[in-house]
Amino acid sequence: MKFDQLHNRFQKIKEEWAQDTQIDFQFKNKEYTEDLARLALEIPFHHNKYLNHYTDLSQIKTSLEFEVRRLVKDKREYYGGEADARVYAEKPFGASIKTSEKMKVYLESDDEVINLEAKVKFIDQMLYYLDQVMRQVSNRGFAIKSAIEWEKFINGST
Repeated sequence: MKFDQLHNRFQKIKEEWAQDTQIDFQFKNKEYTEDLARLALEIPFHHNKYLNHYTDLSQIKTSLEFEVRRLVKDKREYYGGEADARVYAEKPFGASIKTSEKMKVYLESDDEVINLEAKVKFIDQMLYYLDQVMRQVSNRGFAIKSAIEWEKFINGST
């Protein structure tokens, strides 16, 4: 998955959340409790929606983590001089690296490894965002209940 795809997906999720959290606070010519009831009934659907996003991204992250492992193994062989001769024909590399410290430096600065690890970190940020969204969705019921209690209070009901 390319960074642009991840970024676009994150933007789409944020736009969906902005749309899902909009509430008409004017309630002119409307029944306030009907709007609150509608919001309350939407909670499980929103939770499911964002849980699906979370699960999909978790699966992508797991795949990328496995890809990082495989790539690091291939890069160790490449930098250690143990890769197939065809690899060096396509992408020549000077002397092989023998020390673990130098190998670590080369692996940590390899563009392909950095790119994959950056994607994993970005997905971590997306998962954190989705975790916070799902917490807000879960807490929405309490906010709606408080609003209903407030409506009862201002209307003189208990």
